Amino acid sequence: MGHKETVQSKAKRAITHAVRDLVKERRLANDTVVVWKKGRVVRISAKRV
Repeated sequence: MGHKETVQSKAKRAITHAVRDLVKERRLANDTVVVWKKGRVVRISAKRV
């Protein structure tokens, strides 16, 4: 039998791909990315991510 992937690992992989694609699109648009840092919402340039 083959290796079965858990729901958690599928979710982690999906989120990783989604974030990668979002940052890529934001870089092309020269836009900002909103992140949670030290208990606050912070906007940073996508080029710095």
